[in-house]
Amino acid sequence: MKNGLLALVAMLVILGTAACNRGGSSSDNIVMENSIDSVSYAIGMNMGLNLFDKDSLINIDVVCQAIKDVYNADVKLNDDEARYAFLKYMNFDVYERTKALENQFLDDLRKSDRKYVATNSGLTYKIIDLGDVKSAIRNSRDSVVMNYTVQNIAGEKLDSTYMSKKTLRCPLSRLPKGLQEAVRLIGPGGHMMVWIPSALAFSSAGCDSIGVKPNQMLFYEVHLRDIAKR
Repeated sequence: MKNGLLALVAMLVILGTAACNRGGSSSDNIVMENSIDSVSYAIGMNMGLNLFDKDSLINIDVVCQAIKDVYNADVKLNDDEARYAFLKYMNFDVYERTKALENQFLDDLRKSDRKYVATNSGLTYKIIDLGDVKSAIRNSRDSVVMNYTVQNIAGEKLDSTYMSKKTLRCPLSRLPKGLQEAVRLIGPGGHMMVWIPSALAFSSAGCDSIGVKPNQMLFYEVHLRDIAKR
């Protein structure tokens, strides 16, 4: 087997998979008879959790079969085919699937709460208080003073200025693209709720510092306190 394919398989394994035994018996029948069995299962658990964390829709049975095929030197894809499949999935398939799921979620949200509206970019927001719209942001070089809470689609709180009891002060350009668009819709004193699709948030890069995973849509609740004009 060529080094290129081994490197690709190693990359996939690092992303994680469930414990895959070489014999074909189901996990229900696995008996850990010695320390090698136990550590093998522990490694599989860790890999499985990592994979689920990265992408819960990966076909685990196929991943397990691929690992067995590597051990048996009987892989179904050559180097180029494996590389193409991996890159296509990471650069196109994931984006398209994520976009479709986000669009469906936001469509359902707007149907259930008519106060939510969408922009052409895909931003979906609800304004609680417009604030002083005459003083709204007009220049991308302006700075904002605001409080916010950000959550993922599961409702898990990722970051909040209220938790740190601090107010965010930064140039508009430093905010995620979708949040830049959102705060332009209200003025100082404004209050809004906004869903930002992943492409307008942190995209495929995510944001480790606040626990945003790649391709993750975010919910922000924003209180715009002030605007520093430039």
